[in-house]
Amino acid sequence: MHPETDTYREMRLFFRIAFLAIVIIFGSHGTDGAKVASQTIDSNTDEVLKKANLKILHIGNSFTFDAVSYLPLIVGSTGADVSDLCIYRTMRSGGSFKSWYDCYYDNDHELGYTIEKVIGGIDASINTGSGIAGNGSLFRQALDDEQWDIVVIQPASAYSPYYEQWTGTGAGGYLNELLQLIKERQPQALVGMMLVHSYASNYAGNTEKSSYDRWKLIAESVESCCKDYNISFVIPYGTAVQNLRATSLNNDMDLTADGVHCEYVLTRYTASCCYYQSVLAPRTGISVTNDKTRINKDFITSASPMISIDDDTAPIAQDAAIKAVENWYSADTSHDDTVPGDVNEDGVVDVADIASVISFMSGELSVSKVKADVNGDGTVDVADIATVIFFMSGGSIVIN
Repeated sequence: MHPETDTYREMRLFFRIAFLAIVIIFGSHGTDGAKVASQTIDSNTDEVLKKANLKILHIGNSFTFDAVSYLPLIVGSTGADVSDLCIYRTMRSGGSFKSWYDCYYDNDHELGYTIEKVIGGIDASINTGSGIAGNGSLFRQALDDEQWDIVVIQPASAYSPYYEQWTGTGAGGYLNELLQLIKERQPQALVGMMLVHSYASNYAGNTEKSSYDRWKLIAESVESCCKDYNISFVIPYGTAVQNLRATSLNNDMDLTADGVHCEYVLTRYTASCCYYQSVLAPRTGISVTNDKTRINKDFITSASPMISIDDDTAPIAQDAAIKAVENWYSADTSHDDTVPGDVNEDGVVDVADIASVISFMSGELSVSKVKADVNGDGTVDVADIATVIFFMSGGSIVIN
């Protein structure tokens, strides 16, 4: 018999603890997994969305454009009455919380920006057009001279999965400062968050190397932000896109045009369906399922892969959007190639995955937290080892 090594003893200890964890976790609660409750709009948000002469301002970036590109077409098709509302967007490439805060005080000298009206039958008392780098007067006027009912913000895509950076003072930070500025200039406004989509799995800038893993971190960041700052309104178009990726329509680009932005036809349409269902369906009582927008991709010039909006694809996109609005932080994975419990992503669930969880727990970050957090409770601990063992034994469980 070979003498026991420290590593072997450690593994035996973890297996014993894991066994006890299985008894506690699965014996007490069964193996049906956690059920995600449908998202509901609180009474205050519902009241704001339905008020007369509703005015909404988005403070964002190019992902804002992804989210509202097809909104005018959807409104026209459904016949939704937008005569007594207006939606405006401020947009700058790579716009972050910090860059918009700096812009207000004329301290951002790198990026220009635009302010445009998206839809609506009434006008806000602001000027639209282009603002130059270092001159925030156009943005200041938008934030100072109109009383907005809703102000929606979103992180820059590079920082979207990392909530700890949002609350810092680096390039991806200044969330607290921007929210304080909005509160000072728009004390009556309801603040909302845009839950954006994730990069394609094969995009070089996707450090998670998985569109799903990156989306999950984005969703967790938005959820943490909403809890910490008491934000009750989310437009989860990124979840809608992730739902669409879980269908047979997904492609090698994860339904992006360039690894970053939404594919120009069906994916942008899905994002706009989610926006419509989040903002206009509660107000008008008309679901996005009433939309009949159809666009042939062949009529759009682009070198990137595109998918037409037709009688087959439109219902799939609408369903992805509705599911997202019902569950902001839960995305479909029915067509995801991920093997539950496969922490090291080698295609099988075995003792190597337990070792990967242990490595993460000991500070060796050879795998992402999303992978190591097998049971999806936000913490990597012995319960995740127990869950891996459960999958090794052939069990199945819903992991959110």
